[in-house]
Amino acid sequence: MDIYFFGTFNCKADAKGRIMLPVALRNQMTPILNEGFFIKKSYYNECLELYPAQEWYKIMAEMDQTNRFDEESQLFQRIFMDGLRPVEVDGNGRLLLAKDVISLAGITKEVKIVPMRKHLEIWDVEAYEATISISKEEKKNLVKRVMLNKKEDKDVS
Repeated sequence: MDIYFFGTFNCKADAKGRIMLPVALRNQMTPILNEGFFIKKSYYNECLELYPAQEWYKIMAEMDQTNRFDEESQLFQRIFMDGLRPVEVDGNGRLLLAKDVISLAGITKEVKIVPMRKHLEIWDVEAYEATISISKEEKKNLVKRVMLNKKEDKDVS
């Protein structure tokens, strides 16, 4: 079953690394809750990525297509899978994260959970706000490049 997450959620991490997931998010997870999840540090950002197990296995199938003897491929996989481990949502709706995993993303107490289609990003609130704080002009250019597939006009004079 493909699942697409929606909604941005503000949460808190306690001293033991538990994050109480909001009911609205847990309801989205219900169909896949028993399958479990995988968490890892993001490749590009200072956050964690939470994947439903089914989605993670698809990524691993893609990784299996790479040459496991190629040094560059090995380096990519090491960085891409940094902090990887299985996690579960407990009976109280809490996601328990090991302290070393939390420290990979600089998460302290205030947490922002953000949907990224088929997985979730878990951010320290301040880091997230800093990442998305761009000007209106930058937003216009970003949507043109990404959604409209247009490159910025370069002044060649």
